[in-house]
Amino acid sequence: CMSRWTRRVSRWTRWASRWTSCMSRWTRYVSSYTRWVSRWTSWVGRRTNCMSRWTRWVSNYTSWVSRWTIRVGRQTNCMSRWTRRVSRWTRWASRWTRYVSRCTSCRSRSVSRWTR
Repeated sequence: CMSRWTRRVSRWTRWASRWTSCMSRWTRYVSSYTRWVSRWTSWVGRRTNCMSRWTRWVSNYTSWVSRWTIRVGRQTNCMSRWTRRVSRWTRWASRWTRYVSRCTSCRSRSVSRWTR
């Protein structure tokens, strides 16, 4: 009777030992997997942060380029208008100079006629 009980206890002890060993391995595996997930999450977080910063930088740069282009467009428009005005003024001055020149030459001729 005792030997049967001893065998049962021995069998149960072996089973408990195997189960404990299996559980220990499984716990180690879960711990390792959790560490890996934590590292991966941290890596993804860093990449996301970096991408977010980069996207913000690109957005700011694009906004700056857009503002600069608008400003240059306005300046070009203003310069174009100013150039047209100067051109008109130059044409007018040229006509006026020609007119004055004709008048002067006409008068000088008439004066020379009178003085002869």
